[in-house]
Amino acid sequence: MTTMYANKYANKEDAQTMVPFDKQQVTVVRQKQIGTDVTYEPPLRIGFGINDQTIDLANVVMGRTILVPGAKPNPTHYHARNDVCWYILYGQVRCITARHDGSDRKELILEGGDFVYIPSGAIHVIANASDIEEASLIFCYIGVGNIDAAETVWLTEMHDRFVAA
Repeated sequence: MTTMYANKYANKEDAQTMVPFDKQQVTVVRQKQIGTDVTYEPPLRIGFGINDQTIDLANVVMGRTILVPGAKPNPTHYHARNDVCWYILYGQVRCITARHDGSDRKELILEGGDFVYIPSGAIHVIANASDIEEASLIFCYIGVGNIDAAETVWLTEMHDRFVAA
């Protein structure tokens, strides 16, 4: 089995997608090494654990979001350059989604254990569905090393109408 696996990646094309040999080391980012960002998507509290500031050559952004009890919706937005994945750790998260043009609006209640996939261009907003319990999720921006590279588009004029519909 080991030989088959090694041979699978032995060709030149696959080698080009690998991280350079001298960078192929596992890195652990401890919670105490990251801060809490309250400005990127207020009122969310975000800890950015993995990005190109914490990991050399990172092509992903991963972190944890905490939604305090009663947290209202974050700004209405979409990411132009990357897909997003979430894993709901605990609590209930109100999620409103739509296509890029605002059509096909859906509202869901996400719960602990749910996996969520958001394609690039899909509008999304989250809020805590509870006024008494905290909620938390792990997020991952695929294919970008930092939040600027995600080219997030903030839909400020649409927000109130979108979350109230």
